[in-house]
Amino acid sequence: QMQSDGIDKRYLTLLKGEMPGAEKLVEQPLQKNTLSSGERMVRIDPTGKKAKTLFIKKQGWHRAQFTEVKLFTGRTHQIRVHAASLGQPVAGDDKYGDREFNKSMKTLGLKRMFLHAWRLGILHPLSGAALELEAPLPEALNNVITQLDAP
Repeated sequence: QMQSDGIDKRYLTLLKGEMPGAEKLVEQPLQKNTLSSGERMVRIDPTGKKAKTLFIKKQGWHRAQFTEVKLFTGRTHQIRVHAASLGQPVAGDDKYGDREFNKSMKTLGLKRMFLHAWRLGILHPLSGAALELEAPLPEALNNVITQLDAP
């Protein structure tokens, strides 16, 4: 199902800043690189592999937006690199993120990257019935949203 685009993978994330419009589709090829330290980094590169990500605004504030992400491909660090390419990195992302934004999110209680595998839609391998599996947003991440809502 993964190879035939039969899986619907959705994530929830908190991105820096405000996204213009309700949705943003990013289709940028990604290339993996290994640094001399052995650390893996991914960058947008025309010679990279096809990658497609849809960002859907769920709730916005001046400094951040709560976003649903639909993956059409499943590349390493895809959401993180595509979000950063928009100038809206994932909150708490030490590799591709924004240091000052991450510091401000820590004051709201964010202790990890705000990226959560939320929903998976697949077909049952035997019956072919559509299955939708959901993992609710962890309380610690919900608390960050609550802090953003506070005056």
